[in-house]
Amino acid sequence: MQKKFFSIPSLVRCLILSSASMLLFCLGFFMPPLGMAAMVFSPTPMALLGARENNAWMSLGLLGAALTLWIVLGLWFALSFLLGYGLLCFGLTLTLGKLEKGSESLLFCIVMSIISKVLFVAGSVALGGSNPFEIDPGILNNLYAGVLGKGGEETARLQESLAQAAALVPYMFPFFIIVYSMFDSFINYRLCETLQRKHDVKFPPLPPFGEWRFPASLLYGLLFAFVLPFFVKGSDWHLWIMLEYNLKFIVNVFFFLQGLALVWWWFAKYAANHSFPLLLRVMLIGFLSMPILNTWIAALGLGDICLDFRTKKMKRA
Repeated sequence: MQKKFFSIPSLVRCLILSSASMLLFCLGFFMPPLGMAAMVFSPTPMALLGARENNAWMSLGLLGAALTLWIVLGLWFALSFLLGYGLLCFGLTLTLGKLEKGSESLLFCIVMSIISKVLFVAGSVALGGSNPFEIDPGILNNLYAGVLGKGGEETARLQESLAQAAALVPYMFPFFIIVYSMFDSFINYRLCETLQRKHDVKFPPLPPFGEWRFPASLLYGLLFAFVLPFFVKGSDWHLWIMLEYNLKFIVNVFFFLQGLALVWWWFAKYAANHSFPLLLRVMLIGFLSMPILNTWIAALGLGDICLDFRTKKMKRA
């Protein structure tokens, strides 16, 4: 049972975990690029505070850390910490004891993360006029500066591809927020679930990756995205283009994840009868995630949604 009353140990734990969360957040700004990885985990100490004490202590620690950042570094840092990362701790802890499935708890985290990041963008634009999730198209040119300087037919094709990618960047803002929210929600939830296993209040475990499945209703979203251009006319076509591209990319992310889950499931089944180390499986999954192959993995995930290969294989066995 969570603690409800004030105590010195609770205060000490609040100070330690809120300071850890604040430190992880600051590392992202002052020790890039390694610090960026630490910043992603900044909600975890706060969530552990809420799980091991209560949400009141977690709220106090979150507000105290935000106030400290405001005093030391300024309002934008405090807003970035509070909305960009801090509110995710509520998504991690509000469902404790209320939801039994880890997948449902993770979905709630993702929704909370999306809401917090949209609020952060709104606050950032209102204060400084800049969107923190906006990607500068010039970065693409800088990445391929060496190739672009050689000239020739291949350079011309690359320039055309980069121009198309740069034209899409302004429309991909919702996609970036949703995918990043899925990413930071998953890794923080998984870390919290691991660190909290030996305590009374536990995070519902997520299903094994090889058992991940997504609903067949995603196919309707993909179909809608493909037929949308045939019906879009008028002055608001930019809005519909944004909807079309973001829907296509988001649905393909789910297809890709399902394809990887199918491959991981096959690896696990194969490893049961053969010597197939976990490290080798992880390396193969990383190889299959490369840009050249990820389209085929997404196609495999689409086929699994339609045909459910795992269920058929189990029935045959």
